[in-house]
Amino acid sequence: MPTVLGGCLFPLAVLVVTPLVIWLVVRSFRAEKQLAEMDQSLRTAEDRWRDAERVSSLLEKRLADLGRKVEAGEDRWQGAPAPPPLVTPSPVPETAASASKPAVLSPAIRVMEPPAPFSTGAQNLGEMAPAPALSRWLLGGNTIVKVGIGILFIGLAFLAKFATEHVRVPIEVRLSSIGGAALVLLGIGWRLRGRRAGYAQVLQGGAVAVLYLTLFVAFRFYGVLAVGPVFGLMVMVGALAAALAVLQDAPALAVVGALGGFATPLLVSTGTGSHVALFSYYLVIDLGIAAVAWHKTWKPLNLVGFLFTFVVGTTWGVLQYESAHYASCQAFLAAFFLIFIAIILMPARRPPSGTLAERSDTLVNGTLLFGLPTITFALQYGLVRHTAYGVALSALVMAGFYVLLAAWMRSRPHVAAVVFEGSLAIGSVFVTLAIPFALDARSTAGAWALEGAALVWLGFRQTRPFGRLLGYALLLLAGCALFRPNFSGVEPARIFNATVLNALLLAASSLVGAWLVRRYATEASPSSWLDAERMAEPMLIGWATLWLVVAANVEIETFVTPEFELTAWLACLSVLALVFTSLSVRLRWRLVAMPVIAHAPLLLLYAGAGMALVWNPAKAGGWWAWPLALATHLVVLGFAARNWPDQARDTAHLLGVLVLAALGASEGREITSHWGDFRSAWAWLGWLAVPAGLLLVLPRAMTAGRWPVRAAVRTYQTDAAGALTLCALLWALVANIVSDGSAAPLPYVPVLNPLDLGVGVALFAAWRWGESDGGCRAPEWVPGLVFTALAGNGFVWLNAILIRAFHHGLGVPFRVDAWMASLAVQTGISLLWTATALALMWGATRRVVRAPWMAGAALLGAVVVKLLIVDLSGSGTVTRIVSFIGVGVLMLVIGYVAPLPGREGRDEAL
Repeated sequence: MPTVLGGCLFPLAVLVVTPLVIWLVVRSFRAEKQLAEMDQSLRTAEDRWRDAERVSSLLEKRLADLGRKVEAGEDRWQGAPAPPPLVTPSPVPETAASASKPAVLSPAIRVMEPPAPFSTGAQNLGEMAPAPALSRWLLGGNTIVKVGIGILFIGLAFLAKFATEHVRVPIEVRLSSIGGAALVLLGIGWRLRGRRAGYAQVLQGGAVAVLYLTLFVAFRFYGVLAVGPVFGLMVMVGALAAALAVLQDAPALAVVGALGGFATPLLVSTGTGSHVALFSYYLVIDLGIAAVAWHKTWKPLNLVGFLFTFVVGTTWGVLQYESAHYASCQAFLAAFFLIFIAIILMPARRPPSGTLAERSDTLVNGTLLFGLPTITFALQYGLVRHTAYGVALSALVMAGFYVLLAAWMRSRPHVAAVVFEGSLAIGSVFVTLAIPFALDARSTAGAWALEGAALVWLGFRQTRPFGRLLGYALLLLAGCALFRPNFSGVEPARIFNATVLNALLLAASSLVGAWLVRRYATEASPSSWLDAERMAEPMLIGWATLWLVVAANVEIETFVTPEFELTAWLACLSVLALVFTSLSVRLRWRLVAMPVIAHAPLLLLYAGAGMALVWNPAKAGGWWAWPLALATHLVVLGFAARNWPDQARDTAHLLGVLVLAALGASEGREITSHWGDFRSAWAWLGWLAVPAGLLLVLPRAMTAGRWPVRAAVRTYQTDAAGALTLCALLWALVANIVSDGSAAPLPYVPVLNPLDLGVGVALFAAWRWGESDGGCRAPEWVPGLVFTALAGNGFVWLNAILIRAFHHGLGVPFRVDAWMASLAVQTGISLLWTATALALMWGATRRVVRAPWMAGAALLGAVVVKLLIVDLSGSGTVTRIVSFIGVGVLMLVIGYVAPLPGREGRDEAL
């Protein structure tokens, strides 16, 4: 039944309390304006009255001085200097500048600066600590007397205990003697109240403490007095102490009496007493403190009562509490809580005096205001922690109580506004605490996220940094609450599960908070706090992105088979990119598009992994996921990338081309791989088709005028085309080394076979880019490197054509060891190298360029070495003869048609 009842009452209570909290906060800013106006007018009147009093006292002093001079005959009416002029106080202007400057009455006298205007911020909350007042009371005044009365009290307590054990005197006589001594001490203190007020008050306080001691011992240990009479007598003693303290305006008397009263059970206790007697006794003392608070605001007295009551109560609860004590302990806890709430509110009944700032310092006791709900809820938790929904309902009751208290305080502007704000903040905290005690961690995360966004909004609306800071903290705590169940190993059973829904709720709340920072922080006037707070915008956007990715990860790992995980991630990342781009365009919000920068790099990562692992990008749903990703990339380039930094925007354009080339290469390879084995031309031609096509299209002038190329012409024609050129050269080199050129069912024809045609296209595309505007815009060393790589690739290509011809024509296996063992292949290579050297050297001589000629000469040297090491081993064979004769004839021709060019013409530049 408690579980069902709690489950029904808790949502209803949340619906009632939470809107009331928000309504009160929204309404509070109007009360703040009225308070500020009242405080301003009050300060103006007080300043004028103070100035008038000072002028009056100064005038009286001058008149008295003048009278004394006349009586002494020192004054001379003729030629006597006139007194310094008096300046009549003028109305204080209602400006911040004038409020910060003291008003000048005369050249020698300045009016004291008025108190600073009351502020409801954190500064006032920090000024409410009662520790300085308590330390001043303990250490100030006649300290020896205070210490002496304390020692006397302890001695009397020990005397009572000793007499109990050793003295054979009727107990009534002993107790009467102690009580009589207390009354004598009280009478002496009363007689000395006029001559030695401080001394007398300490004596009276000690007497009151001894009376408490006597009554407690008579009831607790000896049973001389029944519970009714002793309770009535304690009430009378408490009333007497309160009356004496109020009549003499003696906080010392009240504090000494309270200390003695609270210490009595601790000094005479044997650890076996009844908690009902103990807490009833403390209840009487606290009622006496409340009676004093009805007339006086004495923070040390209130603090003594609060500390003794709850420290002793907490200690007893930890050591001796049992479930059988629940009813009585619950009643005492509620009674103590209400008594100290009343003590906090007692000053509100008295008419206002002084400025609002002075009244705030007088009325508000920060230890009680914030310490009371903290310790009360901690004790309540210990009482109801084993009850279903007990802690949650307790937190909700506390929240409702403080919300109603804040509503009552809001309608009383003469009460310090900080009490209203403190009560409202406490109510909000208890609403927040009720959520995790009633819901699981995931639901708690969602509720905290919504509350955090609401607090950020209210903090900006009411210009309260503390409220916004609390909202940011709740958004962070919501993620921590959601992190634990997400990684606890428990898999969700449904697609629309609590983890995903609350993660989405947290992400949405974080984005709302970031948008509020962007809106209000940019509109507000510059300040150091807002400048630092603007950093919250990108942090909240990143926090939202993280939890969107977490939600996607939970769904994919739980409900998607490994085969389709890549497709699911592509779809999720594309949808997230579209969402952020839409927010950026719709709200004209630049920073929210920053997470989309990662979209293109992630696409390239997946595409590159697909190439390395030889995946088919169209399988497992890739046929629709990759088009969606590429379309999203175009949307991002068109709408979001224009708000990015230039480097990020250009990088996105570059990566888009590389992703398209990688996908085209992988899909082309997948199509042609079934036409032949790994060494055939078809498998290699599939890799080339799309990248070579892009490389041929991008450098064209007509392409530069089309979108998206025109958005970053240099990026496409220089960077992207340069990367594709490098890939084409690398492909040509590897294909010539690995592929044997077979293209079944087509016959093999040297140079005109599919593989050689593909290599030719790749080299042509690379050469064309080097000659285009894009290649010219590249760094100076890039075109030279490209042409050097082209020359090297061309030389490898010629050798590959020769070897493939021997492979298909003479059946030489396509392996390195077979090439080395074949004399025919070695002879062909020797003749090819020599012919290549002839072409290089002859062209260099015709153009008068020394560098190519030197390269040809080096190649001839390699041929000679090869003849002596490799070809010479085939003695007595025709191939060796052909090698030596052919190379020798070609070298003679070279010596005739291609002599070393001189250092003229273009060679001078080399």
